[in-house]
Amino acid sequence: MPPFFTASCRPILVRFYDACMTEASDWRLRGQEKYLAGVTLVHRAYRRYTANRDWDHDHCAFCWAKFMVEDRPDVLHEGYATTDDYHWICEPCFRDFQEQFRWTVVDDAIPQT
Repeated sequence: MPPFFTASCRPILVRFYDACMTEASDWRLRGQEKYLAGVTLVHRAYRRYTANRDWDHDHCAFCWAKFMVEDRPDVLHEGYATTDDYHWICEPCFRDFQEQFRWTVVDDAIPQT
């Protein structure tokens, strides 16, 4: 919450924010519909992008939460990925945008490495 809001108006702002989470004004929406609308996703444990093994982490395509294999503070270890593992989506963003983006979720047929 920005520092200029007083404690008395915070409950109103929180309720307003919750009601508007997935509207067009949501800060997490930055044109992802161009590459994520209608795609197939797989819920899986995070693994490095196979096309570039030097790539040690990814971020949620919406909120920028960090995904890593290594156990570090504030790091996610599973989420929803495109079938090529290029784009990752955290659980909260998946829930917030699944209807709007019309995703299909399939079983993870690729063994974990």
